[in-house]
Amino acid sequence: MSVATVLPIEAIKQQFCQTLDAQNMLILSAPPGAGKSTCLPLWLLTLPSLANKKIYLLQPRRLAVKNIATFLAKQLNEKVGETVGYRLRNDSKTSLNTRLEVITEGILTQIIQKDAELENTALIVFDEFHERSLQGDLAFALAREVQTELREDLKILLMSATLDIDYLAQALPDAHFLKSDGRSFPVEINYQAPKTNQRWRDHALLVIKEKMLNHQGSILVFTPGIADIRFLLSRLTDYQYEYQNENPNEYQAELQTELHITHVQICPLYGELSLKEQQQAIAPCAPGQRKIVLATNIAETSLTIDGIDLVIDCGLEKVAVFDSASLMNKLVQKQISKASAVQRAGRAGRLMPGHCLRLYGKDDFERRPLHSVNDIQQADLLPTLIEAARWGVSRLADLPLLELPSNIKEQQAWQELQSLAIVNDKYALTMHGQKASQLPCHPRFAHMILMAQQLSDNTALLACLIAALLEERDIFKAEQSRYDCDLNHRLQMFVQQKHYKNAVHERILQQAVRLAQAIKLRFSVQSLNLEKTGILLAYAYPERIAKSRGNHGEYICANGKGALINEQDALASEDYIVIVQTSQAAFKGSSNLTVRLACYINFDDITRFFSTNIKQQDTASFDAKVGRLVAKRQTLLGAIVLAEQSLTKDVSASDISAMWCSLVQQKGLDFLPWQAKDLALKTRWQWLNKYCPEFGLVILSDEFLLANLFTWLAPFVGDIKSKTQMAKLDISAMLLSLLNYQQQKILNKAAPSVYIGPTGRHCPITYSQEQSPKVSLPMQELYGLTQTPMVGIIDGINDGINESISNNELNGKGKSNQGVALLLELLSPAQRPIQVTQDLVKFWSGSYQAVQKDMKSRYPRHYWPDDPINAKPTNKTKRHIKEQI
Repeated sequence: MSVATVLPIEAIKQQFCQTLDAQNMLILSAPPGAGKSTCLPLWLLTLPSLANKKIYLLQPRRLAVKNIATFLAKQLNEKVGETVGYRLRNDSKTSLNTRLEVITEGILTQIIQKDAELENTALIVFDEFHERSLQGDLAFALAREVQTELREDLKILLMSATLDIDYLAQALPDAHFLKSDGRSFPVEINYQAPKTNQRWRDHALLVIKEKMLNHQGSILVFTPGIADIRFLLSRLTDYQYEYQNENPNEYQAELQTELHITHVQICPLYGELSLKEQQQAIAPCAPGQRKIVLATNIAETSLTIDGIDLVIDCGLEKVAVFDSASLMNKLVQKQISKASAVQRAGRAGRLMPGHCLRLYGKDDFERRPLHSVNDIQQADLLPTLIEAARWGVSRLADLPLLELPSNIKEQQAWQELQSLAIVNDKYALTMHGQKASQLPCHPRFAHMILMAQQLSDNTALLACLIAALLEERDIFKAEQSRYDCDLNHRLQMFVQQKHYKNAVHERILQQAVRLAQAIKLRFSVQSLNLEKTGILLAYAYPERIAKSRGNHGEYICANGKGALINEQDALASEDYIVIVQTSQAAFKGSSNLTVRLACYINFDDITRFFSTNIKQQDTASFDAKVGRLVAKRQTLLGAIVLAEQSLTKDVSASDISAMWCSLVQQKGLDFLPWQAKDLALKTRWQWLNKYCPEFGLVILSDEFLLANLFTWLAPFVGDIKSKTQMAKLDISAMLLSLLNYQQQKILNKAAPSVYIGPTGRHCPITYSQEQSPKVSLPMQELYGLTQTPMVGIIDGINDGINESISNNELNGKGKSNQGVALLLELLSPAQRPIQVTQDLVKFWSGSYQAVQKDMKSRYPRHYWPDDPINAKPTNKTKRHIKEQI
């Protein structure tokens, strides 16, 4: 295996150094393997303009931080922590001599919050900037603000192989761009899509097995998630064992070559492994061995795995998307972007020529978006907003972020912080919020820990453990979790565990210790009182306090959402619980949230500790059995009815009105006793809204009516207590109360309910969402009429029109003169339709002749003139006409 001694990025070294000396905002695009992460940082240490000042090199992943820092220190023949160091949340190696510090984005945010001017900092480097995590976007925005407002000499460098250059050029007009061409070694790209209806896992397994037998080098396999890695790991391990024992002849033959599959080391690589386990996965193989690394997108950037010359890319990833319904991140499997596919392929050409086999079609690749959806559009905003408030801004638009979330999503997040008393009504940090912002955990957990401190030190320590536990993956196995969602059982297991050898347990303990130190306590699992777990969870998730609906396992949350627990779970029999984690998995045929993690809470604790959230409300429900309003006084925690009692005293008219309005709001407008005349009024009013908006009538939509029940419904229902009385309501009169006298006159004139024909017949006009209303009447009654009747006009009622809607103004709109022609359905003497027209003159002079001929043969006793335009309208037969003459 040959190793490159000169990396492609060396070709632009002089240009890069000169540009960085002269400019403060630099963007570098360099292909995977060019050396931007492992070679360029060492140049920075030699630049006179950066001498004696700190350089921060940001990496989006913990593994890359430690790996790159170790590599760079080795190039300087030093130990990590001397010139080059690193800093992670629970692990760091730095010294007073450290000039280049490799860190994660969250660490930079905390550094800036504590030292706004970054007085001793010369340069901040954002590596793999294309990943655009929410933490990375926030860290960049803060660094950019420091640069533009406080430190014009601060330099910022953005680096990646797949940057959206056009977008960045527009967003950062002062930036200077450099590009490094070429990669260390070429990578050949091939495509092998699965067969029709073949699952990608089965397809991937077959491909990997074939490469285990026929490929000489090590292989990196990109999978969407941990479950996929475990599936492949189990099947490939079984395959190794079966091949050795069931194919002895082939196995002995392989021993004579370099391709014996029992010498293939299979290593998982994902973020929740310990750093030690992750480093083992990327370490060089022992002599005579090959390696298959089964990885998530953690291996997509900033890593070089020794010996890898083949990448197998499934083309999928699992992305954490914040779900406001479950209040948690859920992993959603998506197709990767073209940029991610390029990054993955680049892993095969780091140290030698390589191959990339994409387990999907080339046409599929071409259809994929160039870049992934940025994290800010799909992540939980609370941690970002508390940092924004800590920085002193009350909206994200006040920060130089490269992209903003939707306004609705941001406002909802601000309101959540406000409900936790972390920010006030102006979105500034409260004193409580200032303390919460100092704790290294999610704002919900910070609030929980601070509230626990007010109870006792032991309770605060329990809160620290709960926060640490909830920030990690569930310590119970999936099958165990399915029938046991009680968080207290996890806590008991953790407390009883004497040795923390498991990586997850170690991280939980480290974080609990760190949180306890932040509130000046010494963490110990001894003497923790787990009885207060429910209270603490309710502080973190007040909207998730839930009450049993009475059916085993069915609950209603304070935020109004329904939730279900498996009937076999012990918590399913509890009256009150606090729900921590949910999923959208279907259960009992319902779309309600399914509880994954929760804890019992005592009713007395709810009323004692959350009294400020409890309200009293007089309400009414309609009892269908007796057909009456039933008035009650309810004690409410959000949507949960904690207690209720009947109101036996006389209820005031205003209370009755409010109760009916509330009931209609819940059940909808159909609950009211609409008569045909009411619906007809509503329809013609809505027609006028749509086709004659110049008349300025109230827009009579269902949404408007529901939003204004207290205006048009409440004044008429104050003394009504039963559905029988409700049926006597005149809804038309109630609706017309929304209009003044002049507006009612406009409605009746511009959209009349009937058309009075030449013979005096009153013909109902049918209105709909179609432009032309329809009227039906006998054709003989229209003889002599040369103008089609019109609606949508108000000529002739000047005296009744409000001065603000004068005829002159309406004439300028056009429709008051022209109107809309009625659609005339002409009937035979037997009241059957014979013709439809909107132009009587054209009908009389055209198709009438054919109609006349047919009518004469069918109804010879009726009058069918040859010249209908000059004939008189009639509703009589020929004999009666002669008698009149």
